[in-house]
Amino acid sequence: MQEWIRRQGSRAWRAQWPVYCEFMFFALLDLLYETIRALIAPDTSAIRSAVTNAHNVLRVEAALGLGMEAWSQRATDAIAGGRFVTTWYYTLAYTPLFIGFFVAMWLLRRANYAFVRNWFWMAHGIALVVFWAYPLAPPRLAKAGLIDTTKHALTLGGALDWFQHLRNEYAAMPSLHIGQSFLYALTLYWLCAGWRLWRNVWWILPVWMAWVTMSTANHYLLDGVGGVAAVLTALAIVNWISAADIPRPWQATTPAERTDTLGTVRQRAGGSA
Repeated sequence: MQEWIRRQGSRAWRAQWPVYCEFMFFALLDLLYETIRALIAPDTSAIRSAVTNAHNVLRVEAALGLGMEAWSQRATDAIAGGRFVTTWYYTLAYTPLFIGFFVAMWLLRRANYAFVRNWFWMAHGIALVVFWAYPLAPPRLAKAGLIDTTKHALTLGGALDWFQHLRNEYAAMPSLHIGQSFLYALTLYWLCAGWRLWRNVWWILPVWMAWVTMSTANHYLLDGVGGVAAVLTALAIVNWISAADIPRPWQATTPAERTDTLGTVRQRAGGSA
């Protein structure tokens, strides 16, 4: 029994199964993440602490000259259609981005898929710990004089009312909107080595997302720093615990490894987990 569990755990870690298994696994992890995030939301008595933490973040940003939230919202509003674009990008881009990214990884860079997927979810696990330990009110709830531009958009006209009870309004630090965009950009930067200087275009993703989250009053700049820190910490952990024969995205892979639909990579020196 223990050997069977070990083998199945290895298959899951390496994503060595058909696509429908991976889809169900991804859906299960996403449901688990959303549920835990909602369960660790601060109660009424702890919300004051979340707001206090927000004011502390604002003071630190001001001291460092990084208080960009109000300025970014004013600059966005000064551009025709700016608020519309940022509001709907924040509302709609999050889920399609990670679905599109991982579908492309599965189809085009199959050998690297497992490592990147494990890295992605490890970052989410780290974020949950921080959400629980350091509840933080976003700018829109911190009485910072900013407009909540996504309040109504996030319900999609009532179509997503059922999801609102899973939202943790005080999970601003770290920002996984920015952290995930950084993860996508770093991965694509590594995988597109043949693009030479053009591969730097992927860094637009986290920079743009940082602007969007600040101008919509959903995150502070320091939340973005926290998101990047969570992603880099997760990268170090997954690299450390993964067997040497699981290809890393910064390593060159052969064409056969890139398109192996079963996810079975030729064995190299290293462990088996």
